Amino acid sequence: MTRPSLLLAVPLLALSNLASADFYSHRYAGFSFGNADQAGFCEATDARINRFASDTQDVTERSCEGADQLIKLYGGWRWTPNLAVEASVQQLDDSNISFTVTNDRGEFLQFEEEIETRLASAYVVGHLPLFGGASLFAKAGGGLWTGTLNGRQRGELLAAVEEDGEIREVPVEVRGRAAEADNGFHWSYGAGISYRNEDNWTVRAEWETFQDIGSDTLRGAYDLESVSLGWSLHF
Repeated sequence: MTRPSLLLAVPLLALSNLASADFYSHRYAGFSFGNADQAGFCEATDARINRFASDTQDVTERSCEGADQLIKLYGGWRWTPNLAVEASVQQLDDSNISFTVTNDRGEFLQFEEEIETRLASAYVVGHLPLFGGASLFAKAGGGLWTGTLNGRQRGELLAAVEEDGEIREVPVEVRGRAAEADNGFHWSYGAGISYRNEDNWTVRAEWETFQDIGSDTLRGAYDLESVSLGWSLHF
């Protein structure tokens, strides 16, 4: 039984040595474009807006659009066929929220808010080489998210004024702006497939998820998922 086992091991060792011979240690830097899904963001926003509703006032003209695109800059070092470390910075397009609060006195306030989100992450990446420079990979890590909210308010409120000794209510236009910022830690993991063109460049398609992005200050927390296509240059 020993002889057949040794014979089977020979081609496996040959394939392993061939993959190692074809590989070279390299650093890389690149960029990705992709789509994003802020799972739970609009649900959390809607729950917050509902707090304005009561027996004497209503919330109308609700609108919530989560970020649906992103751009990413990334770089790392793949020093063996199977292991790499990587860091990335991602910018989401703005999330937009708008709604109007009205009451039975004819007063109203319109709210418009934009939320900008950035992510900075670090990963350990494991590769499974396939053939001809292709490989499957998975990664896990974490990092910091930052968010900025810019809001605008416009509406009409009734103000009491005295004219000729008589007090009456007249509509007064009101306008305002507000800004909030917050940050926090997130866990992240992902997987994908890449193709390495010798010592020149790599293209890859990947899926990533980021846990617990956002806060009550930024209208609610959510989990972010993204799919992207990237290109990196070796150096």
